[in-house]
Amino acid sequence: MRSRFVRCGLLAWVTLLPACGHEPPPNVVLISVDTLRADALGAYGGPLATPSFDRLAREGVLYARAFAPTPATAASHATLFTAQEPQRHGLLRNGESLADAATTLAEVFAAHGYTTAAFVSSFVLDPRFGFAQGFAHYDATLPESGATMGKGRAYPGAFFRDERFAGFDRRATRTTDAALHWLDQAPEPFFVFVHYFDPHAPYAPPAVFAERASGMPVSLDGRNARGVAPEQLEKMIRLYHGEVLYIDDSLAALLDGIARSAQRPTLTAVTADHGEGLGQHHWIEHALYLYEEQLRVPLLLSWPGALPAGRRVATPVALGDVAPTLLELAGLPLPAPIDGRSLAGAARGGPDPAPRPLFGLRRLVSEEGGLDKGVKLSVRRDPWKYIWASERPHELYQLAADPGERRSVLAQHEDVAAELRALLEAHVAALPQMRDAAPLSDETRAALRALGYVE
Repeated sequence: MRSRFVRCGLLAWVTLLPACGHEPPPNVVLISVDTLRADALGAYGGPLATPSFDRLAREGVLYARAFAPTPATAASHATLFTAQEPQRHGLLRNGESLADAATTLAEVFAAHGYTTAAFVSSFVLDPRFGFAQGFAHYDATLPESGATMGKGRAYPGAFFRDERFAGFDRRATRTTDAALHWLDQAPEPFFVFVHYFDPHAPYAPPAVFAERASGMPVSLDGRNARGVAPEQLEKMIRLYHGEVLYIDDSLAALLDGIARSAQRPTLTAVTADHGEGLGQHHWIEHALYLYEEQLRVPLLLSWPGALPAGRRVATPVALGDVAPTLLELAGLPLPAPIDGRSLAGAARGGPDPAPRPLFGLRRLVSEEGGLDKGVKLSVRRDPWKYIWASERPHELYQLAADPGERRSVLAQHEDVAAELRALLEAHVAALPQMRDAAPLSDETRAALRALGYVE
């Protein structure tokens, strides 16, 4: 089935170009920053300027409210690559694999003459999990030297005995250097995916960036975490923002290098797989809840001369919309089936897309006590957000009045909750049945446990 899609799509593309007199297709660069909250960026009202991100926002398109489908790296990246909800692509938790039957963004670009490459910074995106589909070059080199998740932190199991993986992650500088080395000699047009890991815990920015964030004012209003003293929480928040500053600096090097080497215009997209709890809802990090701080992500598009500068799109959009948007902007066909939609019209300066419900999923099977267990599902339809949970009370929030989701108003608005629950049930019924997670290998489980995903 896929081969026929590829052949037909390629024929249509080759036939269409001369007839329509299109300009040569652009290079496309997709950048995903692990664990990056939207409100950590200056362009989204963050506490510190982030010059590289903010420049992209000034020179391109900012989607003000973009949301991940789940607060977990693997499932969100699978959605980013396929434009499918997690229940459809079937990858529900870290350590599972993306099915070969999925058609990925890289496969579509490769089928239409693009040179494809990826540079990832975390074991979770290792090629063994299916993320290399469509990439001619996939760099997942994770040396122990410089890793934030190194031998200094206890790892149960056999993780460090694996001959290919001495470290769990690599720092942004190394990933950027690897990408730029490849780009110096890359045939065009190219599609390049770059993944940065650094804002993920443990927060350990290089000293210069930690220092820049050290004086950042921090309000702990509504923020606390079990077992974490207020002064320690303040320090952790500042260190997180120091990591973001480090990524901003690496992003500048990457974008400047592409601008120097590329011979044709480049369409750049920057987003994240999920956000991060920084004391909201009594929680540090992510993976556990479907609140805004863990699902809201940045989404920036830049294509100088083709997309308007300073464009702001207010309609809430989904991470699954990124792939269709990039393909349409590049003039390529969309694979099927997809759950996302193209946002290219709004990016070009057209009307904002019509609002539609956005759905969330949290699937975490805990092997240890102390963590919230079970399945959570959410639906967001302004101004409301409804959260269904298998093992705790359901919740309803009026986001305009309570953006921090501090007070559930389900008891006061049972009619709204019932309507949103029916919408959520219809959405779940329209997707393939959610299967139980496949057994993980001992090595994979040990590595993921070390990262904080207790599964």
